Amino acid sequence: MAAFIFAAVFFVYCRTLNPVFHSDDSPETIACSCTLGIQHPPGYPLPTLTGRIFSIAMPGNRGFAVNLQAAMAGAAACVLLFLIMSAVLYDKNRPLESHAAAASSAFCLAFGLTMWSQSLSAKGGIYSLNAALLLGIVYSLIKWEGTKKMKFLYLAAYIYGLSLANHWESMAVATPALALYAATIFTGDGHYKKAKILTAACFVVPGVLTYAYLILRARSGAYLNWGDPSDFDRLLWVLRRAEYSATEQARDIAVASRQFARAGMNVLSEFTMAGLMLAAAGVYCFYKRLNRRLLVFLGALFLTITVGLSLYFNLGEEKLWIMDVFFLPAYAVLAALAGAGMFFIMSKAGKSALKPATVMLMAAALPAWLFASNFSRADQAGNYYSYDFGKNIIRSIATPGIAMLEGDYSVMPLMYLEYVENKVHFCPVRTEFISVPWGVRNIRDNWPDIKMNAPVNASFGDRIRDIVESNYSSREIFVSFFRPDFLEYYPLGNALLFPHGAVMKMGFDGNAELRKNEAILKTLTYRGMLGDGGYMDQTTSLGMSNYSTMFMETGNAFSKAGNDEKAMFYLTRAVAIATDSVKGIALTQLGMLYSKMGKMDEAIESYLTAVKTGPDMAEAYSNMAGVYNNKKEYDMAIAACEKAINIKPGLGDAYNNLAIAWLNKGDREKAEQLMEKASALEPGNEMIRKNLSAIKALVKQ
Repeated sequence: MAAFIFAAVFFVYCRTLNPVFHSDDSPETIACSCTLGIQHPPGYPLPTLTGRIFSIAMPGNRGFAVNLQAAMAGAAACVLLFLIMSAVLYDKNRPLESHAAAASSAFCLAFGLTMWSQSLSAKGGIYSLNAALLLGIVYSLIKWEGTKKMKFLYLAAYIYGLSLANHWESMAVATPALALYAATIFTGDGHYKKAKILTAACFVVPGVLTYAYLILRARSGAYLNWGDPSDFDRLLWVLRRAEYSATEQARDIAVASRQFARAGMNVLSEFTMAGLMLAAAGVYCFYKRLNRRLLVFLGALFLTITVGLSLYFNLGEEKLWIMDVFFLPAYAVLAALAGAGMFFIMSKAGKSALKPATVMLMAAALPAWLFASNFSRADQAGNYYSYDFGKNIIRSIATPGIAMLEGDYSVMPLMYLEYVENKVHFCPVRTEFISVPWGVRNIRDNWPDIKMNAPVNASFGDRIRDIVESNYSSREIFVSFFRPDFLEYYPLGNALLFPHGAVMKMGFDGNAELRKNEAILKTLTYRGMLGDGGYMDQTTSLGMSNYSTMFMETGNAFSKAGNDEKAMFYLTRAVAIATDSVKGIALTQLGMLYSKMGKMDEAIESYLTAVKTGPDMAEAYSNMAGVYNNKKEYDMAIAACEKAINIKPGLGDAYNNLAIAWLNKGDREKAEQLMEKASALEPGNEMIRKNLSAIKALVKQ
C-alpha cells in the first residue's frame, strides 16, 4: 500500500510538475543546485546538495530535474503519513478499515492545495521536504515508543539534524511539540529514564554540520554566493536571516490579528468543512481509543505552527499570502486527524464489518473531491510564465550592455538563464546586491570588464549612479520595469528611460526608441497571457504584472509624444492582460488618457472600474475628481477627493483637486488652505505652486 501511494502521488505530481521553474525563488534554487551556489538566507544547504544530484541524475531540462526533487519529497511525506496512521490505527479486527483510513489521510495531504502546489517546483520542494523530514521524525518516535529500541530515537535525532539544514526556522517552530512528545514518552515508561539522551543528541550533529558547506563553497568561488558566508560571523549572519529579520517580525496587535484571521481562513479551507468535521471526529477517536501522547503532540504542533507564525510575521494586507506555505505541517496534523475520524466512522458499523467496496468508497470520497477541486489550481504543467519573461528580457537586449534589475520576477529568471542555460549576453546587475560588499564582489568576479569606481564607503545611490555613468559610453544601459530603487536614488537617470520590450532603455531620442520598442514587442512571446496557460497563483500574478506594465509604459510614452491613437492601443492592451495586482493602475492610466483626449464620460467609467479592483486606488479617486471639476460637478469632485484622502492622506493631487472644487463653490479661504496643504505635501509640484499663487491672488481681491 505504501508503494502504491508513493507511485500514485508521484505520478500525479509529475503530471502537473512545472516544466522549468515557477514564479518564485525557484530559479535561484535551481541555479544554486546546478552550480553548487549559496541561496538567500538561511542558505538551504541540504536541498542545494540533494538538488545537485537531481540536476545530474534526473531527465528533462535541469529545471524540471530539480523540480522532481520537490515531487519526490511530497510523495515521500504522504507515504510517511500513511505509515504513521497505519501504526496508530491498526486494528486486527478491522485491518482493511485501518489501512483504508490511513491511506485516506495520506491522499488528503497529497491533494490538499498547499502540499500539491509546493511539490511542483524547486523552491516549494524546500517546504515539501520539510514536511517529509518532520513526518520522518514522528514515525521514528512512534517506532521508538512501540518497540523500545533506541535506534529509532537515534534515527529521529539524525533526521532532526538534517531538517535543520533544510529550513531550520520551520523546524524550530515544531521543536517544542517534538520535545513535548519525546518527554511524554520518557515520563510514561521507566525504561526510558535510562535512555542515552546525550548519545541521541550526538546524532543531531551530522545534519547541522551540513552548514559547513556554506563556508567551504563561499571560499571556493561559487558563482551565486548570497551573503558570502566565508567565515563563522558571516555564516551566523546568513543563518539568522539578518537581512530580513528587522522587517519580518510582527509589530502590533493589528498585524497579528490579520495574520490570525489568515491562519483561520487557511485551516477552514484547506480540506473543506467535511475534512474539518472528520478531524474533529479524529480528535475524539485519538482521545478515546488511540495514542493520547500522539494526540498531545499533534495538538501542540498545530498550535505552535498556527499561533507562532501569526505572531512572528509582519505582513501587510496585500502580502498575507506569503505565510500560507508555512502552515503545511499544520495541514499534515489535520490530515492525520481526518484519517482517524474516517476510521472512527467506519468502526461505528458495529460487529458486522463494512463491505470492502463501501470501505474503499468512504476512504476515497474526500481525497477524490480534493483532487477534482484543486487540479486546475495546482497544475503547473503549462506554467512557462516566469521562464518566458526571462527569455523576453534577453530578446529585448540585443547588444551587450548592463541590465539594472530590481524585483524577484526580473532577477530570479535571469539567474537560471545566466548560470544554468548560459544564454545571457549582457551583465545583469541585481541592484539589491550592490548595496553590500559581497554583492559587489560577485559582480566583479563574474563580469570583470564592468567598471565600478565607487569607493568602499559609497552610498547605495552613488553605487547605482557610478555603474550607469561609468559604463554608459561603452555599454547600453537597461532597467527593469519594477525599479523603486532606481526611481528613488537616481531620478535623473529614470527620466532618460524609454520602454524597450520587456525592459526600459536609457536614451535621448524618444521617437527612435519608440520605433525600436514596437519592433521588439512583436518578437516577444505572450504564452498564456490571455488565460490559456492555467491558473495563476499570487506569485505568478505579481510576476506577470510586468507584461501589463510593459504596455502601460509604451502607451504613456506615446501619449507624451502626442500620439494618442497608439497610446490608446497599448493602454487598452495593458488593461486586457492586467493581473489583479495592476488592474486598477492600468485602468487609471487609461482614464488619464481619456481625460487628455476630452472623453470625460469614458474617463469617469475607467476610474470607477479602477476603484472596484481594490481598496487602495487613491489616485483613481483623485483623477476622477479632476474630471468632475472639468464637468463642473463640484460636489461629486469633493466626494471623490475625500475618498482619495481617506485612503492616502499624503496625496497632494487630491488636495489640489479638492481646493479647486471648493474654489468653484465660492469658498476661497478653504480653497487656499487646501492648496497650501497640497503644496506642503508636494513642494516640487509646479502645477500646485501656480494654483496656490492664483488662489492667493483671488483671496486678496
